[in-house]
Amino acid sequence: MEDEALVFGPTFEALTRALGTRLNVEARGRFRAIGVDFDHPLLPAYPFDTWVKAMDLASQLVMPNAPEKERHVAMGRRMVDSYGETLVGKALLTAMRVIGPKRMLERMARNLRTANNYTETKLTTFPNGHHQLWCSRVASTSFYCGMLQRGVEVEGGKDALVESMAHDKTGATFSVRWT
Repeated sequence: MEDEALVFGPTFEALTRALGTRLNVEARGRFRAIGVDFDHPLLPAYPFDTWVKAMDLASQLVMPNAPEKERHVAMGRRMVDSYGETLVGKALLTAMRVIGPKRMLERMARNLRTANNYTETKLTTFPNGHHQLWCSRVASTSFYCGMLQRGVEVEGGKDALVESMAHDKTGATFSVRWT
């Protein structure tokens, strides 16, 4: 039997920070309906499916009139910044800033494992500075594109470009470049 895929509480804490004042009474009710009660202490972990619903709902609250892809890219970017404001995220981003974007990608499985218990990654680096990163269990490639792009920027990469190359039930492959 496969272990349940879980997303840890600090990721949901980061989600509340990313939402800011948009997490009003009505929004709290919508989150409660999908299994996340922000009016009580966060659980240590939530099922993967709950995270997927919560991330999409948060993206709708932040950019209600934007297409899904654009909303998810924006949420991925916001989550990097807001995760960096949590206790776990501060420690992670401090360490990552020292090592730079390439080593950040090399350690991506470990980085993402601060947020969940399931992510596996594989990085392929080409001589021209192009990188391909495969990540397991990706629900929204747009969210990952935004998250990876912002992560590269935070780590010092300039003109970051992240694109989804392939996606199936096992995971997704991303092209990652910067100057």
